[in-house]
This record gives sequence, structure tokens and C-alpha cells, in this order.
Amino acid sequence: MLLTTEDQIVNEIADWLKKHFSAEMLSAERVRRGLMNEKWIVETNKGGLFVKSYHPERFKMHDLEFRGKIENALQLQLLFYQSGGPCPEPLMLEGRCMHILPCGRYMTVMTCCPGAMVPAGMIGEHMMHSLGRAAADMHAVWDSATTLGFGAAVPPEEPVWRLSREEMERTWEVNWDAARDSSERVRNALQLQKAIVESLGDDDFTPLTAGWAHLDLWADNLLFEGNALTAIVDFDRARYSFPALDLGRAVLSGTLSEHGFRKDAVAAFTEGYRSVRLLPPGSLVKAIKYVWCIESPWWIKPSFESSSAVPVRFAEEMIRTAERWEQLDALLGDI
Repeated sequence: MLLTTEDQIVNEIADWLKKHFSAEMLSAERVRRGLMNEKWIVETNKGGLFVKSYHPERFKMHDLEFRGKIENALQLQLLFYQSGGPCPEPLMLEGRCMHILPCGRYMTVMTCCPGAMVPAGMIGEHMMHSLGRAAADMHAVWDSATTLGFGAAVPPEEPVWRLSREEMERTWEVNWDAARDSSERVRNALQLQKAIVESLGDDDFTPLTAGWAHLDLWADNLLFEGNALTAIVDFDRARYSFPALDLGRAVLSGTLSEHGFRKDAVAAFTEGYRSVRLLPPGSLVKAIKYVWCIESPWWIKPSFESSSAVPVRFAEEMIRTAERWEQLDALLGDI
């Protein structure tokens, strides 16, 4: 039976650290962010660590295939760290980055990184430049590992998050039917979403260049000190997909406010990325639109107004982007 109390889990983590790394736990401070998974900043006699316990109701940890995908993502994180990338170092034991406690909970343990989060929509130009360079470094490391046949970077047959017009239309119909008693704002957002979907051409559904991607590159997963990025965190979603999705997600999260996109910050991010990797003009707008097509059916739904802060933020990004859809090419197409 899985132990569920925080004290029980923390005690098992302490025993695990002492047994496998000869580290004495001095304190454990709960990090109350994210959905269901328990997280702690743990101080030991060997320094600070970050510990995440995967809640069985959040992730299907009993599913070997699913668990293998998270292990693979952690291995990609380790590869990025070993290349000098700004991210925590996952602690390995017997060749694995995911570990199991006696109670049956799966967890990962990694080093702590300095820095603090910056609120979504408010990441400054120099920070965005630093983030753009780090994202390019991350993609370059994973591309090289794929070419060399490194285990965790060997791609599966098909990338995830491929667009489907039929799926978008089907999801819209479900959400629209469920929105009969929703507010005018929700129904207007859904109507605008429908208009954009109907306007999309076949070219909009052409897959982007495939490769490994973080797929969760938003403000809460970024740490900064001064004007510099100090860490990208939370690699659990990293999958073989489309790296350009990381660009679109970072720009939406970092530069889009209620007043629209901060073009100077968008340009700074792109400049940072191009200092490492090629990025043809117009690629960023396509990436933003692709992210919108993937994510808007997730976030623009009848219940979003009553959701917690994070889903509301994502829904707002989708709505603000939709409201500026016709101006995106003119605004950001030359970047």
C-alpha cells in the first residue's frame, strides 16, 4: 500500500539518501507548486537537493511504458547538464534517474539551482536572450546525441503533438456543447477559436521539423538571476516532438501580456537562439501558431474561468493570441 502522509514519505526519502549517498537530511521544505506531485527542497550535510515524489493519481507510474518515458526525459536532462547546460543534475543510481521508495512511490532527486521565477509575461529582454541561447544549446545537444545514437536520444517512430484538423474540430464541438450555460466571454472565445480553425489551410497542418523538445518551457519552469537564465527545470514532458514548440511556448509565456506581445523581448529571444542555431525568418510566427493550435483546445474550455491560476494563465495566452491572430505576421513575421 502506498504511504500517503508527508511525514512518512519524507522519512523514507531521508533513509534513502543516507543509504545510497551517505547524505544526512537536515531539513525538508515543501514546495507547494504544481499539480499533486509532492516536492521538497532538502538540505543535507552534502548540500541542497530537490526531491519530487510522483503522485500515483497524477501520473500512471504503474504503467511501465509511461514510467519509461519519464525516465528517458530525465536522462535527456542529465545529458543537457553534462554538456554544461543550465539545469539541475539528476542523481543516478544503478544507471537510472528515477528511484522507488519502500512505500512504492517513485521519485527523482536532483541538485538545486540558484535563481527565482519571473512572472509570466514579464520576462525582460536580456533574460529572453539568455533563454533563447539556452534553448538552442539544449536542442543542439539533443540533436547531436540523436546523430550519435545515444540511448535516450534515439527517436521513436513518430513525434508526439502532431496537429490534426479533425481532432481540433471534434474537441471544439465537445467544448461548445458543454458551454451552453457558460459566460459570454467563454462562448466568445470558443467562437473565435472556431473561426481561426476554419481559416487554417493545409500548410498550417504541415509538421514542423522533428526532434527532441522540452515541451514545458514556460515561466514557472525557468529560474533567473539578474538578467541571466540560471536553470531550465521540470523535464518530465520532454519527448520526441517538434523543437519549435519550445520557441513558441517560451515566447507566449515570457512576452505576452494583456497589452500584447513585447516585440523587443521576442526579438531578443530569437537573437539568442540564432547565436547558436539557424532559425529562418518567419519560423517564430509559425511556431506560435502551431503551439496555439495544439494547446487552445486544452485551455479554452467551459471550465477555464473557475480553474486555478496556471490554467487561467494558459487560457488567457490562447485568447490573447487569437485576438491578434490576423496581426501576427505583420507584428512578428520579420523576426
